[in-house]
Parts: sequence; C-alpha cells; structure tokens
Amino acid sequence: MHRREFLSKMAGTSLAALSINAISEGQESDYEQRVRAYLRTIRLNRQRVEDFISGEHGPRDQRPGEVFRYDSELGWINHEAIGSTGVDGSKVFYNYESDGARKVINFPGRPARIRTYGNSFTHCSQANNNETWEEYLAAHIQEPVHNYGVGGYSVYQAYRRMLKVEKQIAGGTIILNIWDDDHYRNLDAWRSIRYGYGSRCGFTLPHLRVDVAKGRCEQRENISKTLFDLYNLCDEDYLWRTFKDDPVLKMVMAAREGGKNLSADLIHPVAVTFGIPDEKIAHTETAKKIKQIHTEAALFATQNVVTWAEEFAKEAGKKLMIMLSFGRDNVANYLSGKPRFDQSFVDWLKDKPYPVIDMREVFASDYKRYKVDVNQYLKPLYNGHHTPRGNFFTAWAIKDKIVEWLDPKPEPYR
Repeated sequence: MHRREFLSKMAGTSLAALSINAISEGQESDYEQRVRAYLRTIRLNRQRVEDFISGEHGPRDQRPGEVFRYDSELGWINHEAIGSTGVDGSKVFYNYESDGARKVINFPGRPARIRTYGNSFTHCSQANNNETWEEYLAAHIQEPVHNYGVGGYSVYQAYRRMLKVEKQIAGGTIILNIWDDDHYRNLDAWRSIRYGYGSRCGFTLPHLRVDVAKGRCEQRENISKTLFDLYNLCDEDYLWRTFKDDPVLKMVMAAREGGKNLSADLIHPVAVTFGIPDEKIAHTETAKKIKQIHTEAALFATQNVVTWAEEFAKEAGKKLMIMLSFGRDNVANYLSGKPRFDQSFVDWLKDKPYPVIDMREVFASDYKRYKVDVNQYLKPLYNGHHTPRGNFFTAWAIKDKIVEWLDPKPEPYR
C-alpha cells in the first residue's frame, strides 16, 4: 500500500487510547504520524539554540523584549537587553545585579528584607528598571526590594529560584507572585509543546507530574542537563522518543484533533494521565473538558508548590506572602462578573496564616470609583504586562499589607 493511500485510509482513526502501536513493520501508527508532524512545527533550529546558550539574540538594542539564556537547573534566567515594547512604543532597559536580581535602583548595596519571586509580572517586563512595582514600593518604604522574577516562569520554577537565592540569605520576607498561566506552566516539560515555536522561553524546564486522584505530585528535573542537550531539541526522533508520552503533548493533540467536538475517547486518556477523576469533569461541557482537566491538574500542582514554600519559609525562619497577579483578560472577566478559573485554589488559600493578596479584588475595589467600561478602565494599566502606571497601582495596592507585615516597620512608618 502506498503511503498516501495508507494515510487516507487512516484519516478517520480515533486518537482513542493515545498509545503507540505499530501498524506493521516499517509503518508508523496514525497517532505517531500526527504527533511527529506537530513536533516538526515546534522543533528548534541550531541558531535558536546557540542564541539561547549565549544570550545573544541579535543586536542588544534591537530585541523585541526581555532575553533569556540557558540555566541547567531552572531552564533559563534573565540576560541584559534593550526591548522595544515599552509604554507608548518606547524602548525598555533590562539590567541585572550579579546575583541575577533585576537592577536595584533604590538603596543599592543595602541588604533587602523583601525578595520577590515569580514570572514576568514580578520581573515587570515592558517596564524599565526603575518602573517596577518593587522599585515603586522600595521608594515609598525607604528600603530595597529585590526582584528575582523571570519571564515565562512557572510557580515551580519561581519556587526553585527562591530556594537557590534564599538559602544564601538569613531571615527576611518572601513574596511569591503567581500569575494566571503559571499554574499550567508547572506541568510543562518543554514549553514549546504548548506555546508553539515562537515563544522566547520555548525551552525545557523543571516541572511537575501529578496524579490528582492519588494526591501525588512528583518533581522532575530539567531534561536539558547540559548545553549540549539543548541541541537534542533540533532532532525529530529525539523529540518523539522523549515526549511521545508527555501528558501536556497528549492534551494538546487531543485538543487539536477534537476542536469543539471532543469525544469521550479523546478526553478520557488525558484525564487518566493527570489522575483527574470522572466526577471532577462530569458536569463540564464537552468542548471545555480538556481545559478543565488541565486546570484541575495545574491548580493541584500549585497547591503543592505553595505547601513546599510554606515549609521552607517556616524551617528557614522567613516570612511568606502570596500574591496573585492576572493578565488583562482575567481581570476584565472578573470585573464583568464572570467566575474565577482558579476558585478552588483561592478557597484553599483562605485560611492561610500569612498575607494573601488577590489583585482581582484590588482592581474590583478601585473600579467602583469609575463610571467607564471595563476596557477603558484597564487600558492605561496594561500594555500586555502592566504599564509603569499599572506597576505603581500594584505597589500601592500591597503597601499597607507590607507595612503591617514588616517588623520593625519601614522607616516612614516608625
């Protein structure tokens, strides 16, 4: 049988068990064909790998945004750059301290009682070094706030970076900032599987494997243990062997195959992979079941990370604060009365003995003072990430909690 005729006959085959069974010697299964075709669209070329290793992505002043370079444990870390996506079309300057923190503008050289960890909403991408919410807060409380945020990080990556930094510092206070997609990022072994080829942070990373029904959350290391391992991401056969059973890849393929007409034989294997019991998604619309499965697994992963952070802070004699940040769409949804996607996680946080700040609530309280529609209200505060005005709003939103939290009080409040 010719290859084209074979593929034609197999075109209607169900993804069903999402397992790999050879059709016959020398022939690939239909599922393998489809997965390989997708992996080819996200496979890296050598130049992208070399840019990532060196941190060079073209001239320093002609880069579209912040730049990342390889880190064997964390996947990637920040690299100095001048981006082109600042407010009103301006350039953005990204500089860093020797320990990887974003450049300290207010009170450099002094020990920082407050250190922040998270993704680009902690790093304050699209804002200059002196326009971050950390620097606005530092200027007000008259002491440094060190910013260890890195674009594209999951909650788990932020936690791992927190461990690296905090083990070198005695005492102090930790703010773990969690953005909306960070929950899902916990489960990514290779970010490009979900984000596609174009992502600047489309590389491998430490991640979690969960079985919600069994209450199990397993920590996995970055599979690219050396610089040379990164070149494997250019090899189609390596990608197939390594990721064919990856739960996120299975989810992506099921969603691509099913579209809005997901059938049970596409949904069930994905649920099993994440250990999501049937009753968790029993009342969810069919077209939304894959997203619900992913969300349940992702929020469960974050609960585990927060628990580990709590345990570390307690053992190390440090204070912990959790801050929930959100993109414009999720804030707009909340202000428009739509339910929270992470309600179960918010409920789980309610009785924590440390401060928890949900920025949706802060926006909602502030929005009551306005008579404009939601989009008009949010426009000056977001530019993809927060604008400098949005970062100032964030700093002012949390300052009272910070002042109450610190002992002794910041100098302006003594």
